[in-house]
Amino acid sequence: MKRKLGVQLGVTFAVLVSFLFAAPTQSYQVEAAKTKTEKKATIKRTANKKITVKVKKYIDGDTTRFKLKNGKNVTAQYLLIETPEIKKDYPYAQEAKDRSRELLKNAKKIQIEYDKGSKRDKQKRELVYVWADGKLVQETLANEGLAVARDTKGKNKKYLDQIQTAEKKAKEQKQNIWSIKNYAQAGKGYSQAAVDAHKKALKEAEAAKKAEAERLKKEQEAKAAEEKRAAEQAEADRKAEEKRAAEQAEAARKAEEARVAQEAAVQQAAAAQAQAEAEAQQQAAAEPAQGQTVYVTPTGSKYHTHKCGNGTYTPATLEEAQGRGLEPCSKCF
Repeated sequence: MKRKLGVQLGVTFAVLVSFLFAAPTQSYQVEAAKTKTEKKATIKRTANKKITVKVKKYIDGDTTRFKLKNGKNVTAQYLLIETPEIKKDYPYAQEAKDRSRELLKNAKKIQIEYDKGSKRDKQKRELVYVWADGKLVQETLANEGLAVARDTKGKNKKYLDQIQTAEKKAKEQKQNIWSIKNYAQAGKGYSQAAVDAHKKALKEAEAAKKAEAERLKKEQEAKAAEEKRAAEQAEADRKAEEKRAAEQAEAARKAEEARVAQEAAVQQAAAAQAQAEAEAQQQAAAEPAQGQTVYVTPTGSKYHTHKCGNGTYTPATLEEAQGRGLEPCSKCF
């Protein structure tokens, strides 16, 4: 049993040794050759000579990863400037990054240039000037108030004067980073205390803005409520006025009807009275008054008010004629 186990262990060991010391596969050989080539690929860090590159990645306003013609990628730190830190959420940090991206993205030709001093910083980043279509990006950022000039205190000072001149112009005009009191420190970088004060001021301004918006909202709501109340009151007044006018019109109509009815009644009464008077007058005219002189014929059966026919008429009083049984003449009466 022990002998059999020993044989198996020996076989396994032989297989492992064979695998470890076998010739590399084709894939392994290609990868190894590639790694060896990359290690041999070097950067010619020659001062005052511009190297054409392409952007690999935008990191922040003053840091970009470039790709060289030999395929090697390098992270470059822009010489003589410092933009606000994005990681620290500094004011205008994003604007500086966006501006660097814009300058490089729109450029047909991007170049980097080394100076006479140190070629790399402590983080192994390449210290270079960056050119976009022949324009120095550091100068543009400083000119627009998106970076402060930083003297390296070494030999890297080729474009320091023109960068500082651009910075001075932006500072005088209080552009971007220079618009915040004590934030940008010429030659030093940025003040954390100024950043804290700025953020505090922004919060207070935002709170004040919200409070003002709330006040305006309440004021508008109160105004709207007052306008609604006034509109409702006006509508109520209008309806009340319409009702009052309708009632007045109805009262006037009824009064007019009553007046017309009264006038009609008066007219009817007057007409009745006139008719009664006329009838009375007719009755009076039809019936002669007592003592009135009438005329009768010797053989006639009527009495007359005048001689209305031929013959002999004798005067008599009305009482005498009626006493004799005579009737009034229909022609005379």
